[in-house]
Amino acid sequence: MTIAIYQSIFSLILVGGFLSSTSLAATCSGGTIGDGICVDNTLCCSRFGWCGLGPDWCDEGNTASPPTPAAAPTITGSPPSPVPPTVPVILNDDSRMIAYMGNWHTCPTAAQLTQYTHVVLAFAVSYTWAPGKNQCDTQCNIATPPVCNNAPNDSLISDLHAAGKKIILSFGGAGMGGSWSSSQDDCWDYCFGKEEKVVSRLTEIIDDMNLDGIDIDYEYFYEDNQNGSGFTKGAQAQKFLTEITVGLRNSLPAGSIVTHAPMDSDLVPGKAFYKLLKDISGTLDFIMPQYYNGLVRPALDGVDESGFGQETSISLYSQLANDYFGGDATKIVFGFCIKDCSGTNSNANAVQAAAVMSELSSVYDCNGGAFFWVVNDDTNGSWSSQVNQVVQLNAGCAESNSPSTVAPSSFVVTTHPSAAPTKQPNQSPMAAPTKRTPNPSFAPTSKPSLRATTAPSNADGFEETKCCPPDFTGLRALDNCSKFFHCVGGTVVGPETSCGSGLLFDQKFMYCNWSDQVACVPNVC
Repeated sequence: MTIAIYQSIFSLILVGGFLSSTSLAATCSGGTIGDGICVDNTLCCSRFGWCGLGPDWCDEGNTASPPTPAAAPTITGSPPSPVPPTVPVILNDDSRMIAYMGNWHTCPTAAQLTQYTHVVLAFAVSYTWAPGKNQCDTQCNIATPPVCNNAPNDSLISDLHAAGKKIILSFGGAGMGGSWSSSQDDCWDYCFGKEEKVVSRLTEIIDDMNLDGIDIDYEYFYEDNQNGSGFTKGAQAQKFLTEITVGLRNSLPAGSIVTHAPMDSDLVPGKAFYKLLKDISGTLDFIMPQYYNGLVRPALDGVDESGFGQETSISLYSQLANDYFGGDATKIVFGFCIKDCSGTNSNANAVQAAAVMSELSSVYDCNGGAFFWVVNDDTNGSWSSQVNQVVQLNAGCAESNSPSTVAPSSFVVTTHPSAAPTKQPNQSPMAAPTKRTPNPSFAPTSKPSLRATTAPSNADGFEETKCCPPDFTGLRALDNCSKFFHCVGGTVVGPETSCGSGLLFDQKFMYCNWSDQVACVPNVC
């Protein structure tokens, strides 16, 4: 899988030594880290996967044995680490950047939090963790969750609010129970029938912690014998999901956020979960489909192909927008996984995710933005800052910025029939249903304006332009190499960024280098 551009850049910087053009031969074997294979066999392969000379490449900790070069060049100085381009991140009812924060993980840095519009605190649960199988509370008592580092952190919540961010509590997660064969957890079972208690307790937690809403992260069974499991509580599960969603909407203060984050495989029309959420879609501010569980593979297929996945993500996305929200794509937040989803081959690096959001914007230029799992993998905000270059282009495009509110009388919760729902075909864990018919019809909106703009004439007589070569994804120099800008799939994305005093953008290595080390080549497409 291709390594993200900034991952490569940060790897260059992390080795701590200066890489001159005479001491670098690209990556070791196309980026395989630390395998000792460099095209120029006089160079060493560092533990970060780059070829060069000196202690940071050839000393202990690297798998390559140091060669004996005829004359090793002197390596002095260290250029400053390049900072990913940033764009203003403003809270709107569109163009969101929502970050899931594992409350057992290290607390996030300021650089990370700057990039987010919403932070989802994951998770509130009714179990005590234990190896093999979690110890469920049989009365579905939900403990006050930690914030990060497995501890409270009132100051972080205050700081986020002061910065204009929203904080959402997520109830559930895989530890409560999963619908795949490897999951032994079944803590959801003990919450069925205790809807009023759950609603009351979650409302209390949100109020006590000064949070802004609730996400229901349900990845468990909801139909009898789902996936051949022998599960027999389908009607109870559906009643539970309906009643807690409507109950929370009615019990939380006006303006609070209510959302769900279902797995993509559960959001196929015809499934009980799909219909359930459609019936109560008026209670939801937006929905966050997890497009990383194997049904769709947007990182590999883009949004409109199904070479690796069994469905196109744009077909499911547009189906939700049309069927749930009358075509309003700002109610759908596109879900990504950075590192934890290798089992479904669904990890998306920053370049891949930015390309997906760019493609999505060509169909829905005003959309709900992106969410991702998990903050711990967004090192220094490098993933989110790159994806924000696309996501924030149309921020504020929604006609109304008022979150939906629902009066208690607007929804009547009915009891589900005792009869078991229609049996689904037996499926292997996480398997997708049979490939569906072509994409549902929808009216694409115009693509956002990302055309190249002409820059001032270059001092050497070249007419330098802010443009991208066809299909190119990466960084390009601008203004006599004093700046650089993003390209995603051959399209200019976001504003240019200045390298700073004494530095020029080195197109060869795609980072800001000392000016006397750069042979500037004007950007001409």
